[in-house]
Amino acid sequence: MLLRFLALSLLTGCTAVTMPGLRAASGLDPLTTPPEAIAVAVSLPNQMRLRDGDAVMRIALDGPNGPLVSETVPLTLVETPGPSGTASGDRVFVTGIEPAEAARFAAAQAEIRRLRATGIDGRGSLGVAITGGCLTAPLGDTLPVATWLRPGPDADFVLLTHRSDFLSSLDAETRAALRNGLAPCP
Repeated sequence: MLLRFLALSLLTGCTAVTMPGLRAASGLDPLTTPPEAIAVAVSLPNQMRLRDGDAVMRIALDGPNGPLVSETVPLTLVETPGPSGTASGDRVFVTGIEPAEAARFAAAQAEIRRLRATGIDGRGSLGVAITGGCLTAPLGDTLPVATWLRPGPDADFVLLTHRSDFLSSLDAETRAALRNGLAPCP
């Protein structure tokens, strides 16, 4: 499935980003925050379901000739009642990183810090992507999505993006591919 939302570099459009969310995202240090402390929550229409492995987190440092460091770890997903501001009828899924995966992610963080300390420059990124999912009922004409970020272990979730139609941010080909990739849940 092509549905993607990036925790720090959003594809849903700047107008959907909240000021508190922007402050929380800008205060998150992706190189020193323990991986298990970083969490994202996403609300989706009630007819969508996500399972463990349907989302990944990626940290990378890209140089002029390509990736210098790139690590992608699968995320666990837990359905919760949701942070405040959740629309009625939406499902909210909170991401988490298993300890074995957190160790791989922490190693990538350490390698990026090491490269930066030697003077290597590049473009860093931290993102969360939803790569799977299924439907319990047909999807309507819109796909309203909202996201929250927990920027640290003792922090509360902060609304990162207002609820907005994700489908309207996609070109026709990508929108069709996303719809075709959503199968009924087993």
